[in-house]
Amino acid sequence: MSLLKERWLIWVTSLILGCTFIYSSYHKIADPPDFAKVIYNYHLVPGVLIHPASIYMPWFELLGGLAVLTGIWRRGAAFGFLLMSLLFIAALGFNLYRGHPTVCGCFGTFAAGESWTDAQKFAKMWREILVDVGLVILSLQILYGTACAEAEAQETEEA
Repeated sequence: MSLLKERWLIWVTSLILGCTFIYSSYHKIADPPDFAKVIYNYHLVPGVLIHPASIYMPWFELLGGLAVLTGIWRRGAAFGFLLMSLLFIAALGFNLYRGHPTVCGCFGTFAAGESWTDAQKFAKMWREILVDVGLVILSLQILYGTACAEAEAQETEEA
């Protein structure tokens, strides 16, 4: 478990997690109506929340990604990304369970997936769940590693 506390590993996981969310925010910020279609297509969010979610979620991804990269509020952003990734897993899993193919919208536009067959959408949904599991693991590593580093720093100060 001592490897998980290493500063270089915290830095690498922060780099991967931060860059992933910054990259995923770009097309959503550039085209909120397209992202609103993605959210609507899940058939999980009440209509009144679709547009606010399509506007604010990408900015949370961008600012959270910057926070994880810079170390400013790293733990808070990693915790937010942990919750978001778990939410995405649940939303994708629920749509897989009920047999509703959808375009994830995580790293591409809704329009890009409109021509896909249902089988292609289902396969992509499974891949996105695996990506989200990876993001959960990265978030947990940052939370654990930074908590251990903080505890060690406090022990050093007290000694």
